[in-house]
Amino acid sequence: MRRISVPGPLGDRITLGELVDVIHTRDQWMHRIDLARATGTEALVTGDHDGRIVADVVRDWALAHGQPVTLALDGAAGGVYQQGAGGPTHHLDAIDLCLAVSGRASSEGLLAVPVTF
Repeated sequence: MRRISVPGPLGDRITLGELVDVIHTRDQWMHRIDLARATGTEALVTGDHDGRIVADVVRDWALAHGQPVTLALDGAAGGVYQQGAGGPTHHLDAIDLCLAVSGRASSEGLLAVPVTF
């Protein structure tokens, strides 16, 4: 059943396995960030947990646009990621990157390339 293909939220096709393992996890994680912001509290963000989710988002984002880029992400979930050479460098908070590529914040250029959440 995990290999069954279903329509994805970005007009693509995804497997049920990806929906359950990846997208559901990201969606719940992003709702935690959304709720913290809406209630004026700060979400506890760690490199071990949140950093892994951010790294997976960065990987999918880089695959989606396929262009050279360097990301310097701040915060506990941050890190430096590079794809190719000679591309632009984007320096921002790791959570802000996820807000941008999920469509929850406006963005331009490569940061406007969506990732499924």
